[in-house]
Amino acid sequence: MRFILGFACIVSMLGAPSFAEGLAGSYLAGRQASLDGRLDASVQYFSKVVAQDSANIMALEQLILAQGALGRFEQALPAAQAFTNQGANGQWANLVVIANAAKSQNYSALSRLLQEQRGIGHPLIDDLIEAWSLAGSGDYEAAIAKLKALSEQDQERGLANYHLALIYKVSGDYQAADDRFDALSKDGAQVTRRAILIRLEALMQGGQFDQADTIFDSFFTKQSDPELDRLKADIAAKRSPKPLLMKTAEDGLAEVFFAVAQILNQEQKDEYSLFHAQLAQFLSAKYTPAALLSAEILVAMRQYDLAIEAYRAIAPASALFPLAELGRADALRDSGETEAAIEVLRGLSRSHDKLVPAHQALGNLLRNQERYDEAVMAYTAALNLLNPSMTNAWRLFYARGMANERMGDWPAAEQDFRQALALQPDHPQVLNYLGYSLVEKRQKLDEALAMIQTAVDKQPESGYIVDSLGWVFYRLGRFEEALPHLEKAAELMPIDPIVNDHLGDVFWEVGRKREAVFQWRRALSFDPEEADRKRILRKLEVGLERVLEEEAEALVSTANQDG
Repeated sequence: MRFILGFACIVSMLGAPSFAEGLAGSYLAGRQASLDGRLDASVQYFSKVVAQDSANIMALEQLILAQGALGRFEQALPAAQAFTNQGANGQWANLVVIANAAKSQNYSALSRLLQEQRGIGHPLIDDLIEAWSLAGSGDYEAAIAKLKALSEQDQERGLANYHLALIYKVSGDYQAADDRFDALSKDGAQVTRRAILIRLEALMQGGQFDQADTIFDSFFTKQSDPELDRLKADIAAKRSPKPLLMKTAEDGLAEVFFAVAQILNQEQKDEYSLFHAQLAQFLSAKYTPAALLSAEILVAMRQYDLAIEAYRAIAPASALFPLAELGRADALRDSGETEAAIEVLRGLSRSHDKLVPAHQALGNLLRNQERYDEAVMAYTAALNLLNPSMTNAWRLFYARGMANERMGDWPAAEQDFRQALALQPDHPQVLNYLGYSLVEKRQKLDEALAMIQTAVDKQPESGYIVDSLGWVFYRLGRFEEALPHLEKAAELMPIDPIVNDHLGDVFWEVGRKREAVFQWRRALSFDPEEADRKRILRKLEVGLERVLEEEAEALVSTANQDG
């Protein structure tokens, strides 16, 4: 389903915009801010245009969209009214007026809007809005009749039946609500956690605690979080849950707009999806899935400060709190606040110490910051929560192996890599890392060659893996065999400093020294690690043979000192 008219279509219908003197720049700056996802700046620029040209339809439309995407539906209302007063009909303005009417429970005004064809322009969604408007006015019979008619259409049956169940619940007909939920399950419809929780609410409100207990156990036996624990306690005590997820027509409308937000998000229409997710929150403040989606969209738009604020608004008692904290840590990291991200993950791993992803995310972030000893501890905490024979534990062994290897504990690293391979045989990334490490340590070179060859067979277009195969041939002294693999790796990863450095070494060994110097200089231009940079500079100064001699002499000297 496509709900959104493209900007070009709107322009073609309304005609080319005209601007008072000096306002075109502000309008264009606002459009660029919108395209960049800078919503606050967009509001500022379009507000400037509208302040001096209150009849400018294009600026009003963009202002409404930006304010809605920020969740400012009450502030957007004057612009929406000014828009409609010009005789224009646009979905963003309509949605703002609908939202404010529903929020104030003025459902008669909302019904008039729909009668005037001021919905969003999609028949199913407008029908759902109308059904909830009727329910909000207390005319449940008409609302139910409308949804029953919709449910008879094959294409709309699932969504219509779901909202029919919700309206029955809000109306107090808990048995009819449960019957509809049961029909949804039997029809094979995908049932979300939220739908199950709302069904349980209906059963508990109707006094059917035994059936609620049965359904709870069938879905949540092996799950535990504050929300589920609280609900289970309410069922056992035979008391209705508070607060209710689905209580009012506004809650029902929030479900409608959240569904639209999810569809638009799948189509990667960030600002439009965000508008609808924020609209769901505006109508139902406790709608945490909408809050989480809003935060995720803001991250996709690189609006990290707004995303962090949205994630932080999700309460610790919510089942979505761990996901929100993981998301907040990612947003902090992406915004450059790495230490703050680490602290968020440390806090989550303490408050939810049985949550594997919390420890794993902490380990990944610490490893990326080269704090390998701390990363190993985090990965170990995660592994201690798992059966080590579980297949999905391989990622943790692999990650801990990388941290151990970088920390210099090769025996522990090799053990982790081999455990990862035992759980995920022939995984190309693990084979490559272990094989390359063995090559660098000049250990078990035949096994390393076999590992990397298998990895290349599985991922022949991976530059890292192809480079490893060339490098093992190099270490074995088979320079002519190494060359084509290292040349291909350089084609696949032309700006990687290690790949270019390796190609330079093999060029040198096959007598193509001018090309070797060129590759080493290329490697320097791609910001290699400091130790690699110094080694490349030394090769350019004295040649590869002398560098290898110096390294061998240093090894002998170290061995003599140790002996």
